[in-house]
Amino acid sequence: MADKAIVTKCENCGAPIRVDHGRLVCDHCGTEQVLPEGPAALECLSLFSETPTLCPLCSTPLSNSKIDEEPLLCCARCFGMLIEMSRFVTIIDAVRLHEARALQTALPRRREPGDRTLACPMCGRPMIDHGYDGPGNVVIDTCERCQVNWLDPGELRRIAMAPDGYRVGQADDRDYA
Repeated sequence: MADKAIVTKCENCGAPIRVDHGRLVCDHCGTEQVLPEGPAALECLSLFSETPTLCPLCSTPLSNSKIDEEPLLCCARCFGMLIEMSRFVTIIDAVRLHEARALQTALPRRREPGDRTLACPMCGRPMIDHGYDGPGNVVIDTCERCQVNWLDPGELRRIAMAPDGYRVGQADDRDYA
């Protein structure tokens, strides 16, 4: 259940904090904070039981999760997401239903292809990192063998909130002749 997932420690007192309706809440001292670029569409993300599969970023067990009714694996600590390629577009569309497309321009990338190599959480082999050819200006990690994409924290939200029609490297259709 998303509202009970422990994600980190409270900055104020050090106690575990949990996600509650898009905010981080400390049950010990009552501190609340908004997730600045937290998980995409927290309101529609549900976390369930942990799996033996570990997060490639923070080594926390990935949790069985759903966005609307679409299954994925999500890290309850850093909110990275492992999404089957066959469900990728459907999950992006589901997030778009819940998120306002507020961005008017594409944000700069946080990293470039080749900056790192992650091991696939499913098979342990190196994933291919590449610029996502859709909106959002992100670099995603892909395992062709397992047919999964890894999205770093906040990347699903960036893709879902990106302006319509923006593609990295897309040619400008205007005629300058």
